[in-house]
Amino acid sequence: MNVISLFSGSGGLDLGFLETGKFEIVFANDFNYQACQTYTHNIGNHILCDDIANIKNLPQADVIIGGPPCQGFSTANPARSFDDPRNQLFKEYARIIKQVQPKLFLMENVSGMVTMQKGKVFELIRKELTNCGYKLSYKLLNSRDYGVPQSRRRMIIIGVRNDLEFKFEFPKPTHNEENYKTVGDTLLKNTIPKNCPNHTVGKLTELNLKRVMYIPEGGSMKHCPAELQNNSDLNRAMRRLDSKKESYTIVHNNCDHYYHPTENRRITIREMARLQGYPDNYIFLGSKSEQSRQVGNSVPVGLGKAIAKSIFNFLNNL
Repeated sequence: MNVISLFSGSGGLDLGFLETGKFEIVFANDFNYQACQTYTHNIGNHILCDDIANIKNLPQADVIIGGPPCQGFSTANPARSFDDPRNQLFKEYARIIKQVQPKLFLMENVSGMVTMQKGKVFELIRKELTNCGYKLSYKLLNSRDYGVPQSRRRMIIIGVRNDLEFKFEFPKPTHNEENYKTVGDTLLKNTIPKNCPNHTVGKLTELNLKRVMYIPEGGSMKHCPAELQNNSDLNRAMRRLDSKKESYTIVHNNCDHYYHPTENRRITIREMARLQGYPDNYIFLGSKSEQSRQVGNSVPVGLGKAIAKSIFNFLNNL
């Protein structure tokens, strides 16, 4: 089954689809040059690094996947919300869905999209996607329920073309409180070789080294003596991961705030990538900050794979 991937980033969602062995990515797109380099190096050269607005001629595909930003929606004047420049990317995503008319599309976004302006923003998004000619199904999924060692909630919207029978079922959880994959399972049981790509350990300042020595697993700066604390949110600053639990949500730059469960240091880009489900041979290119952005913005591979399996089962039964 052929897939078009938009807002592909470094390829986490695409990798999940490919790992099923049931899909071929025939076209991908992102605007970030370094993310496109990472994608090309690991997945293939079918990614076009360009503004999505410039994409006109696309191959036919069974599925379109991607997560356009949705920051610009306003309910103060709903009629004009789609004129907001920040919504141009979402409008382009909808344009391509209308143009290609895939059997199904997948749109993913942050969990907070549902509650923005008391749910009115989500209503606008659903209305626009429905107007593309699709019946929608949507659900909030947590990556930890699908074998990812991280608590990360994402809103998943599935659109099925109006001429197709609509019985899409979201993947059933494979993990629960009794068998969630933990930080210890991921980082400690199978240690990362020192020469592994993207595994450079950052040096701590003398002050942060003093602080981290006071912080237990699952703790934060609040466990430091008062004279070592600062004006940060003490519950969130310098959080040390707990080896017996799943990770906090990994986002860009949190490698500078999340600390290794048993060593007095920050986690590395490679450790971030493992917590997102990337294999160790998946190499991230660009500056360290850019690598952090690529990993932190990814859809966890395991979540992508679980959704891809459900999509394949749905399309295969049409």
